[in-house]
Amino acid sequence: MQAGRVHRVMDHVGIFRPDLPRAYQAVDKHSPAGTEGLSIPTMTVLQQHCGFWDRDNDGRIYPLDTYQGCREVGMSVLLSLGFTWLLHFTLLVPYMTQDSWILNPYLCIYLKNIHRIKHASDTGVFDEEGRMYPVKLEQIWGILGAEEFRSYDDVKRLVWANKDVGDFLGWLASAISWSLLWWVARDERGIIDRETLRSCYDGTLFYHIAEKRRVRALASKYE
Repeated sequence: MQAGRVHRVMDHVGIFRPDLPRAYQAVDKHSPAGTEGLSIPTMTVLQQHCGFWDRDNDGRIYPLDTYQGCREVGMSVLLSLGFTWLLHFTLLVPYMTQDSWILNPYLCIYLKNIHRIKHASDTGVFDEEGRMYPVKLEQIWGILGAEEFRSYDDVKRLVWANKDVGDFLGWLASAISWSLLWWVARDERGIIDRETLRSCYDGTLFYHIAEKRRVRALASKYE
């Protein structure tokens, strides 16, 4: 009986035990082993998700790192400044990720403790240790009724579906993060598909967007 239940779970989602969290790989039914060629055994999926902004790989994300990373993925100057100010100067994120009781004057975010900023009113794809739940990723598509975000209305539907009663800060954090993802990740058709969202969780999406923008900028110089 138990074996039969496990077999049905595998057939339905496409991966073995989607209810078990993955520490190092962002997986779904089309990428059961995560991103091909990506192997970062010392970083959780959540750390990989944020690692793009650690410009020199020293484990710390400074305000300038955040600003430069936002600009590289296509955010405007004002939007990049606003997000940097919100993340580093208003939400106490740097304080929550450090080991000391004394706030670091540089307001850097420590990547090793990034799991401490997990908030309520989110999708639950990441757990409190920074691991990734495949079944929660699949539930996103169940909420939308399709395996893609086709308009900003889908973003609003997802955010509202995960909103906890009375949790204004958590809801606001989710609304901001999903809105920014919609801003930078949608393709030429205005769509965020399954693979785009999956690669967002392990951070490879941001490297892809930045590289695509660099290639486009370089090509424009020779037109």
